[in-house]
Amino acid sequence: MKSGHLCAALAAFSIVVYLGLFAPGHSDASLVEGIVLSYEGPVETLIVNAYLSFSDMTAGIPAYVSTAGEKKGFYRLDLPPGEYIMTASGKIGNREFFSFHGANPIKVEEQNLWVPFMTVPVANAVVKDSPAARLNGKATFRGRPVEGAQISIYSPTDPTFRGMGFLTSSTDADGKFRFDPVPGEYVVIARKRKDFIGIRPLRKNDLFCYYPGNPVSVSSQKETEVEIPCYPKDDLESFLDEKVYPSILVKKSANDSIRLRESLLKEEVTIFTIRGRVTDRDGHPMKDLYVMAYKGTSSPMFKMLYLRTMPEYLVKTDADGYYTIHAREEGIYYMVARELIGEAPAKGENYGLFERNANHSVKIEKDSIDSVNIMVSKLMVGDKQDSEIGVGQVRAAGRDIRNHFYDGDTVIDKDTVWSGYIIIKGTLHVARNATLTVTPGTVVMFSRLDVDHDGVGDSKITVGGKLLAEGAPGNMIRFTSAEDRPGKMDWSYLLFFVSGEESVVRYCVFEYSFTGVQVHFSKAAIMDSVFTGNHEGIRFGRTELRIEHNDIHDNAYGIRHTRLEGPVEISYNNIRDNDVGIFLVPSNQNIVDFSETFDRKETLNRYQPVVTQNNIADNSLYNYRLGERQGYDILLKDNWWGAVGEADIPGTIYDGKTDSTLGNVIFKPYLKAPAETAGVRKRG
Repeated sequence: MKSGHLCAALAAFSIVVYLGLFAPGHSDASLVEGIVLSYEGPVETLIVNAYLSFSDMTAGIPAYVSTAGEKKGFYRLDLPPGEYIMTASGKIGNREFFSFHGANPIKVEEQNLWVPFMTVPVANAVVKDSPAARLNGKATFRGRPVEGAQISIYSPTDPTFRGMGFLTSSTDADGKFRFDPVPGEYVVIARKRKDFIGIRPLRKNDLFCYYPGNPVSVSSQKETEVEIPCYPKDDLESFLDEKVYPSILVKKSANDSIRLRESLLKEEVTIFTIRGRVTDRDGHPMKDLYVMAYKGTSSPMFKMLYLRTMPEYLVKTDADGYYTIHAREEGIYYMVARELIGEAPAKGENYGLFERNANHSVKIEKDSIDSVNIMVSKLMVGDKQDSEIGVGQVRAAGRDIRNHFYDGDTVIDKDTVWSGYIIIKGTLHVARNATLTVTPGTVVMFSRLDVDHDGVGDSKITVGGKLLAEGAPGNMIRFTSAEDRPGKMDWSYLLFFVSGEESVVRYCVFEYSFTGVQVHFSKAAIMDSVFTGNHEGIRFGRTELRIEHNDIHDNAYGIRHTRLEGPVEISYNNIRDNDVGIFLVPSNQNIVDFSETFDRKETLNRYQPVVTQNNIADNSLYNYRLGERQGYDILLKDNWWGAVGEADIPGTIYDGKTDSTLGNVIFKPYLKAPAETAGVRKRG
């Protein structure tokens, strides 16, 4: 237990009598009572604190402190209606016990409430020197390891500590887990759902595990190791020693208090229903797929960050592809169907977003919603020959559009051909069953629209299906700002996100965007194109991608990527006159069981991009930069770095020679002169 928590508990205990005798009464207060138990039975020397917030708890400032109850191990609190963070602490001999109630924050209303606590032993964290910031530990139940528990770390400012938090992992057969987070403070919580993989409210006999010393401090070049003890929800028989259990009479009070679990059941009455069906692109039902509903914020825009946490609701489709979600509150929900949970979208996985609108969302206000149907297809497995399809080979069912203004969020759900001038104000989404073909010479313009007031224009194109933007030498396609006085970040990006087929961008110009092209969990080729005047030229994560023969200049970042998973080929590009040529940064994606990405120093990652035959030179800050936590050595052979002498090259690279926590860039052998064939080719 953290010394601050223990001191706060002891201080609170020392003033119990004072509060009981002199604290003013609350005429509108309700009685909250219960029993505080350890494995061995009632905890006699105990205190129960009610806090107004988690920050008050960490500061040791309880709003209300318990007095003794009617029996051994019992307590009572008079609490005004409201929500409280409730904890219990105590001693048995010299051993300390603690419990953070798994139902926190606990809602107190007019009805008297019975709230029992199962306390667990307190063990201090062990901190030792380490090459990088690390958080290790194990989950235990009655001293035995808990295998397959979901371990999540959260910010101390998180209001609920639910979902996947910043990072999520699972325990191995020894109950152990490991994270490599950035230095900071984290709340560590584990949950083990019996006979269930996924997300649902904890039920009887599921394990809830809270580290008593939360929040945990993780420091640079320190390894912090913790033990997270668990208790079983609503199951005293499993929790208590078998010799003790028969003698424990837990609910014996004359105050007619309703049990907390009964109070929570009343709150979990189904209010709204979301129904639909999941099919493949040919309309065949997809059984046993997970359908997930992510609760949105007040922003009306879909953001990839919604998929970085676990969903509010998760169900499986039946044999005919149908599903039903019972939601307990109204609001905006972003809908996803997929095969896997707890990890990023994977190659070959059946995956799909709800595509009736460009934000992939449903809004529940008064009534339940039917026909929330989702189409899925396998990711990153498109036929490579598809990339050679030309404008004249578009399917006959398509439609030609020339000189069109898309005002507001739009979904293209059938094959479409663009030519002339296309203006987009809002989000334009290419659905999974559609191909958008952009003909040579087309100008695609984005009106500046900053809905979330973050300084970045929100107009964009997102592709869940397929896009073929193939210009020609001397007749390139242009993606640009529609503003009279265009500026950097006037629009967001062309985004390929969990798209179903391979897309092609060739002989195109991208300017005035946040990112010209982003590719995540998709398959694409970007060739013979120009990226200039953007915040980022190209960004990618886990993908199958070719970046070849492009001119990438005068951006803040030429290429920025967040993962080391491929295959990715970056070759024959001119990457010059940017602030940073290529930047590898940590992914903000919730990483499940994937911590090794960042910590194996001096080892080559077998999935890292192949970067060769490029001119990476004359970038003002660095030609190549490794971001924090990038522990792998990076192989970048046969590139031109703007210098003939070997001694002049390391100064243009930010790696382990600058920051010892990082890996090293292996740039030898290197080109002694610029690659003559790099950049946009004059012939198609």
